[in-house]
Amino acid sequence: MIRLECSSYAYDGGPVVLSGVDLAVEPGALVHVVGPSGSGKTTLARLLAGQTGAGSGAQFRGALTLGGDRLGFSGSPEDPRIDPAAWSSTVAYAAQRTEGQLSMMSATVAEEIAFGPANRGMPAGELRAAVQATAARLGLTDLLNRDPRRLSGGQLRRTIIAAAVVGNPRVLILDEPFQGLDAGSRAEVARTLEVLRAAGTALLICAPMLPGSAPQHSRVLALVSGRPVFDGTLAQAWTAGLERYAIGTEGSAPDVRRDPPQGCAAPVAASDVRQDSTGGPLTELAGVSFSYRREGTSGQAEVLRGVDLRVDPGDIVGLTGANGSGKSTLLQHLNGLLRASSGTVTVAGRLLGRRTATGRLAGAVGFLFQDTDQQLFERTVLREVAYGPTAAGAGREGAQERARTALAAVGLGHAAGEHPYELGFVERRLVAFASLIASEPSVWVLDEPTAGLDLRGRNRVGELLLGHAAAGGAVILATHDGAFADALCTRILELKDGRILSGGARRGADGA
Repeated sequence: MIRLECSSYAYDGGPVVLSGVDLAVEPGALVHVVGPSGSGKTTLARLLAGQTGAGSGAQFRGALTLGGDRLGFSGSPEDPRIDPAAWSSTVAYAAQRTEGQLSMMSATVAEEIAFGPANRGMPAGELRAAVQATAARLGLTDLLNRDPRRLSGGQLRRTIIAAAVVGNPRVLILDEPFQGLDAGSRAEVARTLEVLRAAGTALLICAPMLPGSAPQHSRVLALVSGRPVFDGTLAQAWTAGLERYAIGTEGSAPDVRRDPPQGCAAPVAASDVRQDSTGGPLTELAGVSFSYRREGTSGQAEVLRGVDLRVDPGDIVGLTGANGSGKSTLLQHLNGLLRASSGTVTVAGRLLGRRTATGRLAGAVGFLFQDTDQQLFERTVLREVAYGPTAAGAGREGAQERARTALAAVGLGHAAGEHPYELGFVERRLVAFASLIASEPSVWVLDEPTAGLDLRGRNRVGELLLGHAAAGGAVILATHDGAFADALCTRILELKDGRILSGGARRGADGA
């Protein structure tokens, strides 16, 4: 049905990033394309989606075949141009970064799902029925009237997938479709994808790790540095020793050293926000509730309900719960991005008030967003990581020294002069992590820190967390990565409907 023959592919005169690939995907097939960051997965996915990059200077040498039509490419200006609308009606693509796929012209989830087929001229009655049916299959019916920009990460990902499948494409390409989803949402998406595949839709799923559960006869193509290193069944891939290429299996525990990684500095409290001299907690929430105005009404939606949470030096606290349970909202109270409707928030002995400037907390609480690309804005990696210490008054040389130390800690000392957006996804996430480390906060607040990471990145983050806690800092992370949380967290708390369900038994750093 669709075939990619890629002799070579390079972006705008750069090095070859994909080569030696010959991949044919038949109706109803399930193909997993796996590999570490920078392996060429996303490039392969975009090529199959018809995004050859010819208009932006990219050079593609090879061919694309869809149905009975074969298009040859030689990397020259005379190469054929692909009509995106016509191609996407047959080959749908759900990209890795969900926010980047929003139309930004839709006021509701229903309009977002309908956007593509509406622009292709689907009749109104047929379109409404298709949107309702797709929303039901993906568990989005209750969200159809919500603003897509106000959804949780998992809800937004399901919306983007729904927009991709609403037209029942013959081929569906998904770049990390399960990233940021809770177990229930993952199961709903997986069921929907299986229904599509059973009806003849071919599925190609890109991810940094092998799936922990999937049909064992499904195909796996493993890429490393842009070239195939394995092509076989999933059952064969599980025993092929792909760990040597930093390709692990979802659901496996991280492989971390128990000694702090070199370059991971001890936490330093901000001059204006210090830990309680009596040895109190680094941060504490007491009876915290939070509400926001419900869309389209004058009523209030309560997101947090009487949350109590104490975090002491050495703690690594994991927050689990379904998408929309309030995890990200809770985290954003810890650095002042949100202010409690009722209750109190204390950071390093200081009670946060309505007028406490968020910037004053930067040296005590460091925040890593779920979509870390939102945090990157400088033109070099070194400037990006040095920004926090510079803003805190460290001086140019001191800030750069702290930045280089932090970059070494995350394994990116070689990338100081690069532009952040010239790096791969995992490297960009680690740049944001280095920015947090360089500001030397005592409390790390992390929203889905392992989402989308390959095996090396996941292990590196685990070691950084252990090192920070061992140095007397504390970590609070929201995660759907149960194996990661079990291995590293001293406590795991479940959040449901804005409440903490259990006290989270304290355990050792090894999860015992």
